Amino acid sequence: MIIDDAAAASRVFSIPEDDPSRDSYEAVRRAAAGDRDAQAWMVSMLLPGVRRVARALLRSAADADDAAQLAMLAILRSAGTYRGEAQLEAWARRITARTVFKYLRARRQHEGRVLGDDVLEWAAATAPASSSEASGHDVRAYLDALPEPQREAITLHHALGYTVEEIAEITEVSPNTVKSRIRVGMASLRQRIVRRNEP
Repeated sequence: MIIDDAAAASRVFSIPEDDPSRDSYEAVRRAAAGDRDAQAWMVSMLLPGVRRVARALLRSAADADDAAQLAMLAILRSAGTYRGEAQLEAWARRITARTVFKYLRARRQHEGRVLGDDVLEWAAATAPASSSEASGHDVRAYLDALPEPQREAITLHHALGYTVEEIAEITEVSPNTVKSRIRVGMASLRQRIVRRNEP
C-alpha cells in the first residue's frame, strides 16, 4: 500500500534521523531488496514530486492521485534499476512521466483527452498579446487539436521543465525528434490562437 504523505510514512515506519537509508543510493538498494523502512523512505522523499508531475499533466485531481499511486508503485518496482548515476528525484520523475502518459492514453481511449490547467495557463501566457482575450476553454481546444506527440513534448518541456534529452528518454525518441515536435507544435498553437483573434 502506498502511504499518502511523508509524515504518515515516518509515523508508520518510525524512520530515525540517523538511519543510513537516508543516503539515496543505499536507501534505494535496500528498498529493492524488500526493506520496508527503505521503501517508506523512498515514498516520503519522492511522493510530493510524483504528485506535482501527475497534477500538471492531469486535469482531474482524482485522476492525478490515481496516476501518482501507479507511478509510485512503478518507482518502487524499478528500484533495482537505479544505479545512482542521476539524482534520485530526476530518475523518479522520468518513471512518473512515463507512467502518467500511459495512464493518460488509457483514459483517452474511454473519456477523451485531458490536460492539466498548469499547461493551459502556460500556453495562454505564451500566446501573442493580441490573443489575450482567448479563454481557458479556447486554449484547451487548441492544445487538444495538436497531435499527441507534439502536445506531450510541449507539456514536458514548457510546463514541467524537462530538457530535450530527458524528454527523448521518456518518450523513447531522438532529441532531434523532440525538438521538431516542440517547434512544430508551438508554431501550430500560436497560429491557432492568432487566427482566432483575426477580424
